[in-house]
Amino acid sequence: MRFPVLGTGAMTAGMLLLGGLVATELNPVPVVNVDAVELDGAPVLAALVPQVSPRPQLMVKVSHPLNPGDWHLTLDGHPVDVAIHSSADILRVALPGPLALSSRHTMELAAGAMRVRAAFQVVPPLSAAINLHLYHLQIDAQPSVAATIQFSRAVASRTQAQEHVTVSGHPTFTWRDARTLDVVSTGFHLSDHAMVTIDPGVDAADGTASRSAQHADLTIPSTLTTVVPGHMVQMYYANTDDGHASLLAHLSQIDVLSPAWYDANADGTITGYARRDVIDAAHASGVAIIPLVVNKDVDPGVGHAILADPARRAALASNLVNEAKTYGYAGFQLDFEQIPWTDRDLLTALVQDCAGAFHPAGLNLSIAVIPRLPGDDSASGALLDYFHQWSGAYDFAGLAKVADFLSFMTYDEHNGVTPPGAVSGTPWIRRALEFSMQGVPPEKATLGLPTYYHDWTGVGSLTSSSYADAMILAQQHGATPAFDPTEEELHFGYDAWGVHHELWIQSTDTLRRKLALMYEYGLKGISVWRLGFEDPSFWSLIPARR
Repeated sequence: MRFPVLGTGAMTAGMLLLGGLVATELNPVPVVNVDAVELDGAPVLAALVPQVSPRPQLMVKVSHPLNPGDWHLTLDGHPVDVAIHSSADILRVALPGPLALSSRHTMELAAGAMRVRAAFQVVPPLSAAINLHLYHLQIDAQPSVAATIQFSRAVASRTQAQEHVTVSGHPTFTWRDARTLDVVSTGFHLSDHAMVTIDPGVDAADGTASRSAQHADLTIPSTLTTVVPGHMVQMYYANTDDGHASLLAHLSQIDVLSPAWYDANADGTITGYARRDVIDAAHASGVAIIPLVVNKDVDPGVGHAILADPARRAALASNLVNEAKTYGYAGFQLDFEQIPWTDRDLLTALVQDCAGAFHPAGLNLSIAVIPRLPGDDSASGALLDYFHQWSGAYDFAGLAKVADFLSFMTYDEHNGVTPPGAVSGTPWIRRALEFSMQGVPPEKATLGLPTYYHDWTGVGSLTSSSYADAMILAQQHGATPAFDPTEEELHFGYDAWGVHHELWIQSTDTLRRKLALMYEYGLKGISVWRLGFEDPSFWSLIPARR
């Protein structure tokens, strides 16, 4: 661009305004060529209103060296200090910042005999959120990883953006839209390290670009079939002979014992039966005790009476703290079930109130939650009823903000109101976790595992018991349990007294396969219902904790 002497009026070229100094016949203004004017590396004429970062960098190049006093810069009418070596022909300066996002500004530069004025808008540099995780782990296949890359704005070219993305292994790229890139990479082994790197220079559709490298990595676990120390083993317990015997035999393999001992009454009081021998045995072996507290009789009316009254919520929280101090519990787990979806916010309020009482007392607070499936709140029939009466009460993200962890009850996929089917099929667990864990940090969630069977004689007719009892039934009736490779669960049918039965049960082998889900989703650990129901070899999946 060549700028001779101009009048005092302004000339618009895009958003660039240029004007000359008034000259006299005796003192003509020298001609200066402006070779480039850039904000954050982009020509100021590249867009109607250039979009720049909160700390924009200005670069102006002129054809002739100028003295330091010849450069004058203002931002929104306020002078900006310009430090430059003498006889320089390039000005590089960082404008004052950080400037507020979405704000608009005007910069004016006087350099020798010319004026440059440009308006610009502040936007953050293009960035990307990288979600890197293990992908559909299976114990009999090589591990894979998946990454979702979400750019902050639409990219200018998917091809150009993808050239800046490096993923270890053997990646396959799929663009969901102009902002979202999905990657699945194969060829890994246990203990391998997976990485995603995005180099700077990805162009956005608005003319901006990314300015810094971004990176995510993860280490693939060394095992998928045992719960290594560091991942929590929470075992639920009932006062039964088989539960008591299993507890005493495996104390060294349990991190948290959660006895089903307490009811919450409508007035905020608690009733229950704590067994001193269980408490003493657990404490002697270094097992933390976090009992369950259930709305009495799993009655929605009892639950609502507590939830709807702040005084009763406070009373319940206080009573639980006092009980924990009396018996040396590490905390409590709320197990409020059959709460209608309309009480969701009230249930969250109860957890907030309990957290306010528990945490100053040094106590752990958790809550057992029933997972949801996509579309359950707009479905029809049994799925909608289940949302209204059971699963809709849990604001998972809200609960995770105040509770120490959430125990996802990823079982009872098929139950007393459904036809026969898997108690906890792997595809169903994945759907439930992927939907329910939105907004829940993985380290604050556990995978629920069932050790019991369900035995159907029809919808609404269901019995349940232990693995040992299931094997006795199979032997008595000459049935051979079959492995379902999709659900990763055992099942068999038999006839008794003229009635046909369909039974589904977990074994050590099926639970071993489901443990991979804990690693796949990066969860805190497992929560198992319940002690005494398990296949005896189940404990081979749990190394000693101490």
